[in-house]
Amino acid sequence: MKQVPLSELNQEDLLKKEKTLKAASTVLGGMLVVLAAASVYLLCLQGFSVFSVLPVAFLPMFIINVTNLKKIQAEIASRNT
Repeated sequence: MKQVPLSELNQEDLLKKEKTLKAASTVLGGMLVVLAAASVYLLCLQGFSVFSVLPVAFLPMFIINVTNLKKIQAEIASRNT
C-alpha cells in the first residue's frame, strides 16, 4: 500500500484519518494497560513467561500510532491558521 504524504491529503481525509487513529490509539492504549496488569498478575502467580513480554512488544505500535496522530493534528492545525 502506497503511503500518501499528509500534505497531499485534503482536509476531510485528514479529519477522517485523525478520528480513526485516535480511536485505534485509545483502544490499543487501554488494551496495553489491561495486558500489563494481567502480565504482572501472571508474573506473580507463575513466574516469568512469554506473557510477561507482550506489553513491551506492543508498546512500539502504540508509540507509532501516537506519533502519527500528532503529525496529523499538526497538519490540520497548520491548515487552519
